[in-house]
Amino acid sequence: MRNTILKLHLYTSLAAGLVVLVVAVTGCALVFELQMDRWLDLSVSYATPGEALPFAKLAPAALQTASGQKIVEWNFGPPGTTIMAKMSGGRRVYIDPPTGRVLGVREGEPPSFWLRHIHRELGAGVFGANVVRIVSFLVIFQSLSGLYLWWPLKRLRIKTNASLRRFSFDFHQSVGFFSSLLLCVIAATGVIKGYGDALQPFFDKITGSPAGVRTLTSKPGPHQVSTDDAARAAAAALPGAAFGRITMPKTAAASYLITMKYPGDSTVPGRSWVVVDRYSGQVLARQDARTAPAGAQIPIVNRAIHVGGIYGIPTRLLAFLTGLALVAQLVTGLVLWRKKASVPANRAMAA
Repeated sequence: MRNTILKLHLYTSLAAGLVVLVVAVTGCALVFELQMDRWLDLSVSYATPGEALPFAKLAPAALQTASGQKIVEWNFGPPGTTIMAKMSGGRRVYIDPPTGRVLGVREGEPPSFWLRHIHRELGAGVFGANVVRIVSFLVIFQSLSGLYLWWPLKRLRIKTNASLRRFSFDFHQSVGFFSSLLLCVIAATGVIKGYGDALQPFFDKITGSPAGVRTLTSKPGPHQVSTDDAARAAAAALPGAAFGRITMPKTAAASYLITMKYPGDSTVPGRSWVVVDRYSGQVLARQDARTAPAGAQIPIVNRAIHVGGIYGIPTRLLAFLTGLALVAQLVTGLVLWRKKASVPANRAMAA
């Protein structure tokens, strides 16, 4: 039995190792997703102190940089940072909120966008997403089978002045023990997150408290409310929440979708939202992430666990170290395989 599990542990690692490595490394980077893009582009990241101008005064500056294009999104960072206007052609315009000055223009998506796609689907769409899901299940198996293989020896001490093979064996055993359960949690939450909205009907059914609906249409009227009016309606609907993203209506019947975030929210745009009628300015629907229906709370909490966002920096650091532990497991496991370590040899090293 033990020999069979050891072989399965080895061969599944060899078969899925490269994909696991990619997912683990990108996952480590995405722990810092909230800060990543600003760290990498400081020249357009930080604003001058002061109160932000109305959108009516910020929009002309963005429109001047992209002739013939419309603003499709307003994206917000933490206090003291720029506001980013995303244009219909994909251009990103960074504006200093108190002055309305354009601090920079970027084409295409930021680095975090591509990292997310590689992490979730290897940049290969539905096929890649399915591969990542399968690999996530394999990581759970690897963690549990590794814990089973560790149990007879219960080795935690790492002999640093030994051969590469012995050091790799000790490191693989010790790090595997301490990270195994955390890896199971990260992988399991990743599977749930990977299925996205497809699982929402299931969550709604088992909780009996379905999530709110965001895709509500506006009833046509003689006048359209401004972005400033829509923002004021959203702020009144969710007091204390900051703007994360304002998605402009895409069709004549579409509404404003304003995503908002409370302190401690682990996502970039936030998990709370307000739908505002583009003609009347009335709030058509809202969801407060803190008091959301049980069906909506499951994916919110699941994502927070996956990225280590439960208790802020300490749990984010723990998620980062768990990802590094997975990388270390892959490297040391490869060394042991290359050195043709076997079960009898492992036991001899433990003596």
